[in-house]
Amino acid sequence: MNFITKTILLVMTFSVFLALFQLLLKSENLKPTSFPKISKLQKEMFPAILREPKESIPNFVTRFKIKSFELWENADQLKMELKIEK
Repeated sequence: MNFITKTILLVMTFSVFLALFQLLLKSENLKPTSFPKISKLQKEMFPAILREPKESIPNFVTRFKIKSFELWENADQLKMELKIEK
């Protein structure tokens, strides 16, 4: 085969590869964003910490920090509980 034929085959192969790669990327973007069951369980286990209407902001921040620290402190235990529930 001469140089021109080899170049044409190489360019065609490369363009097919790029087209398939673009389709792969588009299909990744089209996937519905669904969350695994674990995240649904976590939402049920950890209710949102909301500020009560009459509560002052500094009191809410203090309460939020305490609750967040408790969750962080027990994170390993909670991960084990989630793995067992699967």
